[in-house]
Amino acid sequence: MISDKFKELDLFIEYGVPKKQQRQARALVETFGHDPLAINIFHSFYSTLPDATEDCIEKLVLLEQHQGQMLFLVKTTLSSYFYLANNDRAAYGGSEREGLTKEILQFYGFGTQESFEKKFGDLSGLTPYSPDFITSQVCPVCYCLEGEPHEFGCPIEVCPWCDGQLASCDCRFEQLGVTEISSDKELDHFHQLAIKKGRITYDAASQRPAYPTAGDDRTKPQ
Repeated sequence: MISDKFKELDLFIEYGVPKKQQRQARALVETFGHDPLAINIFHSFYSTLPDATEDCIEKLVLLEQHQGQMLFLVKTTLSSYFYLANNDRAAYGGSEREGLTKEILQFYGFGTQESFEKKFGDLSGLTPYSPDFITSQVCPVCYCLEGEPHEFGCPIEVCPWCDGQLASCDCRFEQLGVTEISSDKELDHFHQLAIKKGRITYDAASQRPAYPTAGDDRTKPQ
C-alpha cells in the first residue's frame, strides 16, 4: 500500500541518501505525499539505488504515458534514470546514459532512440512533474488524460450502451451473448465492440466527482 511505502521511505532515505541531503530528500517526498506514482518511484529508487551508491532524487519529469503506464525521467544528484510507474508500482527502466530499451521505446510509440531524442532533446530544461497532476488532469485510476479513452478495464470508464460503469454493468454479457467472459478472445471482442459503438473518453467534470479516491484526501498517508 502507498501508506506503507510512504512510511518506509524515511528509513530508506536514512541509509541511502548522503546526510547533508536527507532533509532535501524528505521534503520532496512530503511534497508528493498524495501521489502514488511519485511515491512508487521514490520507493523503488531508494530501496535499490540503481548505481549502488548514496544518491538523492532532485526532480521528476513525466515524459510519456500509455495505457496507464507513465514514463518518468528521474534526475538525481549523480545521474538521471528512467522509471516506469503506475498506481501499484514503479520499475527501473535504465539510465539516461544507456538510453531506453527497444521494448520501452516501441511501447511508447518511438521506433528508435533517435526519434525519442528528437522529441525530447538532451532532456535538460524539461518541466518538472507537478504534485497537482493526479488531482487535476487525469483519471485517478488509469491516468488517461481528459479527452482520452481510459485504459480498457478501468472502473471509471462509462459504458456507451447504458451510461453505467463499463467494467461492472451487464452490457458486456449482453453484447457478447454470454453469461460470463471466460477468455481473452471474448474480452478482445468486447473491446472491439465498444470501440465500434464509441468509447466514452475521460471527462473530469462529469466522471471524477462520482469516483472519490485516496488521492483526493488532502491528509497525508497514516
